[in-house]
Amino acid sequence: MGRTFRWKLRIGRKVNRSRAGDVFLFLFLSCIGVFMAMPLVFVINNAFKPINEILQFPPNFFVRNPTFNNFADLFHLMSGTWVPFSRYIFNTLFIAFVGTALHVIIASLAAYPLAKKKFPGKGILFTVVVLSLMFSATVTQITNYMTMSWLGLVDTYWAIILPAVGSSLGLYLMKQFMEQVPDALLEAAQLDGCSEWRIFWSIVMPIVKPAWLTLIIFS
Repeated sequence: MGRTFRWKLRIGRKVNRSRAGDVFLFLFLSCIGVFMAMPLVFVINNAFKPINEILQFPPNFFVRNPTFNNFADLFHLMSGTWVPFSRYIFNTLFIAFVGTALHVIIASLAAYPLAKKKFPGKGILFTVVVLSLMFSATVTQITNYMTMSWLGLVDTYWAIILPAVGSSLGLYLMKQFMEQVPDALLEAAQLDGCSEWRIFWSIVMPIVKPAWLTLIIFS
C-alpha cells in the first residue's frame, strides 16, 4: 500500500527540465523564429534597394545602399493613373478596420446566446456553424458574388466587408471561449440587477479579451 502511494506520488510530481534543456529549447525555437522571419526581412530590404541591387545576381540579402526613391517613384507613377496610390491605401485601411470591428462585434453577439443560453435548435445551429468551417472562402466566392450582385452591392466596400463579417470562424472561436466563463459569475450579476447587455459587455467581453484579440489578428 505504501509503495503504491509513493509510486503515485512520484507520477503526480511535476517533471522539471534542466537549465541546459531550457537553454537548448530556447535556442532551437529562436532559430526557427529567425528562419521564418527571413522572407519578411528579405522583402523589406528589397523595398529599399536601388535598381542595380535589385537586378544583381546573386542577390544580396541585406540592402547596402538604402534609398527611398522607390517609394517616391511609386507615388509619382500612380499619381498619373486613374486611381491614385493613396486611394489603394485608404481602401485597405477602411475595409480592414470596419470589417474587423464588425466581425468581432457580430461574432461576439451571436456567440453569447450559443454559449450561455438554452433555446430550441441550439445544437443544430452550432453543428451548422462547425460544418461551415470546412468550406474555405475560395469555395464560396461565386456564391458571395451572386449574393452581392442580387443586393446591388457590387463595386462597393460592403461587397468585401459583408462576406468577411459573416465568417463562421469568429463565431466558433468566441463561442468556445465564452463557454469557459463561469455561470455562477453571470448569475451573481443577474442577482445584482445587471441587464443582459451589461453582463455581456462589462463581464463576458473583458474575460474573453484573448479571444477577440486573436480574432482581430485573424481578421
